[in-house]
Amino acid sequence: MNFVYFHLMAQYWYHTEATIEYMENYLEEFHRHMDAFSRVRSSKSTKNVSEALRKQLTSDRQEERESDLAWNDLSAAAMHCRMDADIMQIESEIAQHLVNKLDFNFVKMHLLNHVSDHIRQLGNLSNVSSELPE
Repeated sequence: MNFVYFHLMAQYWYHTEATIEYMENYLEEFHRHMDAFSRVRSSKSTKNVSEALRKQLTSDRQEERESDLAWNDLSAAAMHCRMDADIMQIESEIAQHLVNKLDFNFVKMHLLNHVSDHIRQLGNLSNVSSELPE
């Protein structure tokens, strides 16, 4: 929502120092929580690496369980509990991998960092577009 709020405030006809600070705070909050976009913003190669990592981690966990001598002595419920814990740990590692590879490094996202300075210098930004001219 912070990104939407930033965008809506950028369209104001008049700005005060307070509205500019709000915009800066919204943009900071957006950058602080960008990891929420990790699954949808990942490149195909990152997703492929993550899937290979998932298969490798799953295989490793299964080998660990099967090599554990006490594994066969566990009840079915205890086995399921341990497998669920392994799955949760694998998903956590995959999510962290995606967050580490998250990239919002492109021109339109970078330009947002300069909007508040431009508003201070030039006033409101009506009729401004970030689309490339034809």
